Amino acid sequence: MTAPSARRQRKVAVLLTLSGCALLSACLKSTEPQPSLLQLNGSWNYTGVQTSPVHEMLTGTLTISRESGTSFEGRLDLVGVNSQTGQSRVLGGLVSGSESGTDVIDFDADLEATPRRHVGQIVADTVTGTWVGASADGSMSSGTFRVERETR
Repeated sequence: MTAPSARRQRKVAVLLTLSGCALLSACLKSTEPQPSLLQLNGSWNYTGVQTSPVHEMLTGTLTISRESGTSFEGRLDLVGVNSQTGQSRVLGGLVSGSESGTDVIDFDADLEATPRRHVGQIVADTVTGTWVGASADGSMSSGTFRVERETR
């Protein structure tokens, strides 16, 4: 092997090594939690109405426990009361979502067998919006919600 050829091979090896390090570094940084841009952490009082398939009043707590950039995770715990029969049921599950526009959040709450997608507008310490759910058997549910930050 000639000297210029050996130097060229070393340069290529160094460039490949540096490229690999840069790619690895970029991948590692992308999974680190980022500072929150939403400031939603904490407990929120949830009230809502299920309008279909049956009318049901919903009350409970939305707890946001983790934020990173414009994403968040937490838990939603509700009690639903059927407006006609007065029967109540307990619903609870994990929440994950993100900011989907300026002052608009979009989150999924896995309640029972019916995940519910919520989309709401943030104004100060209140979020209001609508939700829709679809179960595995194809039945749909929908309604409105309002969450207000609990005073600290």
